[in-house]
Amino acid sequence: MNVVYEESALEYNLSAAANVSPLHPVVITKFISGAQEIDIDAVAHNGTLIVHAVSEHVENAGVHSGDATLVLPPYTLDLADMARLKTIAEKVAAAFEISGPFNMQIIREAPKNPGEEGALKVIECNLRASRSFPFVSKVLAHNFINTATCAIVGQDVPEPVDIMQEPRDYTSIKVAQFSWTRLGGADPFLGVGQSYLSLLSVSRSLSIISEMASTGEVASFGKDIHEAYWASLLSTTGFKIPRAGSGVLIGGDINKPEMVSISKLLTELGFKLYCSSPVVEDFLNGIPYVTAKRIMFPKTDKRKLREVFDEYEIQCVINLAKSRGVDFVDEDYVARRLALFLSMPFFCLNLMLL
Repeated sequence: MNVVYEESALEYNLSAAANVSPLHPVVITKFISGAQEIDIDAVAHNGTLIVHAVSEHVENAGVHSGDATLVLPPYTLDLADMARLKTIAEKVAAAFEISGPFNMQIIREAPKNPGEEGALKVIECNLRASRSFPFVSKVLAHNFINTATCAIVGQDVPEPVDIMQEPRDYTSIKVAQFSWTRLGGADPFLGVGQSYLSLLSVSRSLSIISEMASTGEVASFGKDIHEAYWASLLSTTGFKIPRAGSGVLIGGDINKPEMVSISKLLTELGFKLYCSSPVVEDFLNGIPYVTAKRIMFPKTDKRKLREVFDEYEIQCVINLAKSRGVDFVDEDYVARRLALFLSMPFFCLNLMLL
């Protein structure tokens, strides 16, 4: 699945799909940009909601829910949002007369005018237990599977309870575990229905995304969202925090609005910015208080490129490209793959809530 922004990309994607399967149609649908995605795991009996859990995604809508970073209890949803979400779960359970587990993905669009509530839209409902059922069961200390079993067989069904209203002095976050080094040549690029590895700063977080490739997940608890997030990330295989004052290779589309804020934040944190493109170099050096240096970037010699990274102490790659690499010598693709090869943090932009 791909998001298309211009006619040329539409033609390219349709042609590629036809080459793979000329006998089957292509499904085209509207993609709502900048929307928040919310998960609801729930159990109902004869259409009555018994118990539900509301988790919010760190990433904006578009990342596959099974691979998204889940925050529980929610971090940005207020009491009014929580009440609206519970009402939606009750209506869906009643409409389908559900007896057993179900999982919904809901998106909240950004409000069109200040002071307005963003529209809540159900984009998917699965009448089954999701892979997040064990996560919400542990975090909320309620066995969702046991309750679902009772609802399915119609025996010992507990009374409805709203466990989301119970106060908690902790936060838990689930992140995905990936095995990118085993996927030779794959382009780890942000896209729809795809996976991620995330890094959170106090005011912003970034993600690495590619085709759904999660090989597991890690969930950690913390006294607040930042402690829980860092604990989860540090528990994933191969994640290393860049040393303070080290180099960051930054590149991609200069039209991305986040390019400015990310560059400023990295500069304020004391990192040295490097790039491989003269266009990116000129853009970054035009930002107040930001300085970037263009380095030699041998795209076809991995050994020499590694020497360049060592020379400038580059310990992190941030790539804000608009699309996947068109070939194996695409500058952004090479940067992304080398970061994986060197086991260093690599971040591909996806708009965040935190």
